[in-house]
Amino acid sequence: AALGRTNKTVLVRDKVLGPVYLATSVLIVLYIVYRIVFEKAYLDYEAVSGSVKLVLTGFSPGINMMREDYCHDMTCRLCDEHDVRYPNFDTREVLVTTYVREARQHRVCQRNATECPFKSPYQTVAWDDYLVAGIQHFSLNVEHSVQAPTFFFLTQNKRYRGSSRNMRGRLVSHKNGAVKVLKEFPANGEVDTVSIKEVLEAAGLDLDHVLPGHIRPIRMTGTIIECHIHYFNDYSFFAPANKIRYEYEFFAGGRTVESIDEPVHLGVAWRQPVDFEERMLLTRSGLKLVWTQDGALGKFSFSVLLLTLATGAVLFGVVRCVGDFAALNLMPRSHVYGEALLEDADSAGETKMVHTASSSRGGGDYGSLRGQSDGAESDP
Repeated sequence: AALGRTNKTVLVRDKVLGPVYLATSVLIVLYIVYRIVFEKAYLDYEAVSGSVKLVLTGFSPGINMMREDYCHDMTCRLCDEHDVRYPNFDTREVLVTTYVREARQHRVCQRNATECPFKSPYQTVAWDDYLVAGIQHFSLNVEHSVQAPTFFFLTQNKRYRGSSRNMRGRLVSHKNGAVKVLKEFPANGEVDTVSIKEVLEAAGLDLDHVLPGHIRPIRMTGTIIECHIHYFNDYSFFAPANKIRYEYEFFAGGRTVESIDEPVHLGVAWRQPVDFEERMLLTRSGLKLVWTQDGALGKFSFSVLLLTLATGAVLFGVVRCVGDFAALNLMPRSHVYGEALLEDADSAGETKMVHTASSSRGGGDYGSLRGQSDGAESDP
């Protein structure tokens, strides 16, 4: 026989460490269960990419300027979607015009002049401004598609790709931390229709209110509305779901105003001298809708699940290390636990139980302290 090092385990029963260790262990288990069940900590996520197509529709025959309060104080005009939308091509940033100023300008510096003493070679000689009547009756037809590029490429599974025509969605608003569903969009093969009135309601805006730092209402100054389409597929209990879902979210742009100047050249007036030229400068203000697509689609991943479980194992190890340190250094009977751990072992792998003076009154098992001590060990 030869002397060697042998493992020794000391089981401590302490009325303080025992319950604390048990409660902490239960909390760790609950945390891991919560992560797996509610946070879907077994899914690997990929950010989405997609496209959006917008079509503004109007005019409504039901618009009556006599019933619009804002038309009593300022000139209003009946307009169609071609007048209201700017620019008139497909883009993610579209201006829905609510106010227009038409400034008629003449050229005050000759076209072949080498310099001009004025701030602009054009000078305004007349202008007219008006509000677009019944803008809340106009609507946006929204069609969009989305995919998780890598997931779809690797699996060719249609659950990672979809179109608004075959996905369920909803329009929501956020107020005081609460989410309110304003409209549902079924997967019926049609495009989504959102009225300007619904956009304003979801963004919490009133066109007749005045932005901080301004004196004119939003109807005349314009503002920016952030339009988000958020996608997800982890709404089912056993994720991922077979179908992607989405939400429209609209947020006001704070104090930001939005106006665009558009020059319309009228060419040369041939009844005047050749160097006489005029243009119409259109200043548009309105709701600038900036569209973005965000979100992520999830796919089951064994490695992600394993990482979640490993996190729990690490937390248990940390609790054990902290408990060992407290038992050997901070508890009133730390010297007893230390002496028991350092005693020579009578046999290999000995386990010794140490009771505190109060353990008979209901102490709990903390766990075990492990160490090495000299002891007899047989040659193989």
